[in-house]
Amino acid sequence: MVEILWNSESPHVPTRDHEFYELRMVDLGDMAKPRFVVREIHASWSASAQQIKWNGYQDETCPTPEDAQHRFERRKANIERAGFLYTTQLG
Repeated sequence: MVEILWNSESPHVPTRDHEFYELRMVDLGDMAKPRFVVREIHASWSASAQQIKWNGYQDETCPTPEDAQHRFERRKANIERAGFLYTTQLG
């Protein structure tokens, strides 16, 4: 699951700078000891440079899909409270 949270309602306009967070939940797929990662990536789009500037990321490892989903939703709520109210969902 991947969601991108934007602080602009027109995030796909390449002529404007945009700050965003990418939030993803990844199943690492180990059958002996299941693990899931919730990754939060902070970045911005530079219209003048026409490129993404990566500002850092944070990972959390979770033992169950339920725990990972809970942490994903908690991180998403925190990002939305910071003003990133527009969402793009990927796959």
